[in-house]
Parts: sequence; C-alpha cells; structure tokens
Amino acid sequence: MSEDDPRPGLRVGRWVPPYSPDGRPRETPIRPTTPPSFPPPEIPGFPAWPRSAGTARRRAALTAVAVGTLGMAAVSFLALRGGDPTAEPEFLTGTVPPAPPPAQTVIIEPTASSSPAYSFSPFGNAPTSRVRHRSKPITTSPTPRRSPAVTLTVGSTVALTVADRPGYRVRHRDFLGRVDPIGPSRDDPGRPDSSFTARTGIANSGCVSLESVNYPGYFLRHQNFEIKLQQRDRSDLFAQDATFCPIVIRSGAALTLRSINYPDLFVAEAGDRLFLREDGALALVPRAV
Repeated sequence: MSEDDPRPGLRVGRWVPPYSPDGRPRETPIRPTTPPSFPPPEIPGFPAWPRSAGTARRRAALTAVAVGTLGMAAVSFLALRGGDPTAEPEFLTGTVPPAPPPAQTVIIEPTASSSPAYSFSPFGNAPTSRVRHRSKPITTSPTPRRSPAVTLTVGSTVALTVADRPGYRVRHRDFLGRVDPIGPSRDDPGRPDSSFTARTGIANSGCVSLESVNYPGYFLRHQNFEIKLQQRDRSDLFAQDATFCPIVIRSGAALTLRSINYPDLFVAEAGDRLFLREDGALALVPRAV
C-alpha cells in the first residue's frame, strides 16, 4: 500500500488509534489529564518547604502552640495579681473573717405546767413523784481555836498529870519518884506529894528544876538513872541531875522532861516508878493545883 492511500480513520498529524484488523475504528479510550501546573504555585507570605522538612515543620508548629499557651497563662496570672509581679492574688490577700464567738450555755427555765405533780413510769402504772432539789445555803463553821501549847512557867505550882492515864500524877513517896492515882478531893493525902513548884533550872536557866511543895529545898533528881527526891546541895553534880528541859510533844498537847546531862534520856515510867530511859518518855500535862 502506497503512502498516499490512507487507511480509513487515519489522519495525518494526529493521534493514531490502535489498529483494528477488521478495519473498524474502536472507541477512543479515556486518557488521563495532567493539571496545568504541578506542584501548585506558592502562597504569598509562606515560603515553600520541601517534603523532607515535614518533621521539622511539625516540631515548629508544636513549639509555637506551646509558646502561645504559656503566654496566655502569663497574661491571666498578671491579670489576677493586678499587674504587680510581687503582689499576692486577691483571693489570698483578702481579709480573713474573724473566728466565731465561743458557744454559750443556754439555761432553759422550766415553764409552769398545769399537769399534776406526778408522772407515770413507762415501765408500770405506779406514779413517780417529781422531786425538786433546792440548793442549800453553804454555811461555814468557825475554825476551832487551837489551845496554846502546854508549858512549865517558872514560879508556878503545878501537878504533873499523866496524859495517857487520867487521874494519875507524878509524886514522891518515901523520897522516890512515882506515878500514883490522886483523888480530886483536897483532903487526899497524896495531893501534897504530887505538887511541885517550877524553879529556874539550877544548871541551866533555859530549863527547870522541880521543888517539892511539902518538902521545901528538896528537888527531883536522877541518881543511878532513878528519879528521887533529895535535898539540894551545892555540888555541880546535883545541879546537873536536878535540871530537866521540857520538850513539847503531840502538837503542844503535852510535854516530856529530858535530862540536861543525859540529852538522850527522858523521864519514863516502869512499874509505877520513874526512871531515865531512851524510849517510853512519859507524856505530862501540867495542871494548876
């Protein structure tokens, strides 16, 4: 076939469709179209970034969002503080309300009721009376006066009664010191023997010596640790043996006699006789004759 004999459907200078052996043209296929320009043109103000910079672009976007968030938080914080960076927020610097006053006890007085003066117990039918307690006035009793402490006054005539044996007195009999019962009658023969005059201590003026009333010039003394009645002599030994120091005991209710030359020994009783002992001191109460 010559070049001048074109085939049916063949056009010079155009796209030749696929050849069909039966000489009939086939349907023209749909060809893909290309956009007029690719990639798209750049937007003014935004430089075009290559694809390789996608990761950096995402990081930059996240950084910008974080900076913006922090900026907004700072503006809000300054607004709450009034613009002064060193000031405290108003909700912190506000005046603290004062503490409420302490609760007071309210006493509710009972109201008058027309109901009878008894009520019924829930556990039975027996009436239970309403007992009204009235406060009694507080009375103060006078403080009892304490008796003055007993003592031996120099120049006084006394009877030395035994504190623990009522009716018993110190006396001399047969010139020996004893403790015997003496009757209240003045005619009792033992009353003169149980009366003594307190004199200034022969050996010590701060103590006493006991002179017999019915035997003037005779004094109670200790000899061989026995209490005897002997006439005074001028010896120093007699002066020491006949001087006793009254010691107040039992909160002033009684006294005992201590030897001046034997400070650890006291006048004591043993079998109605008087001796000097370390223990068992005789409690005496001077009485006026």
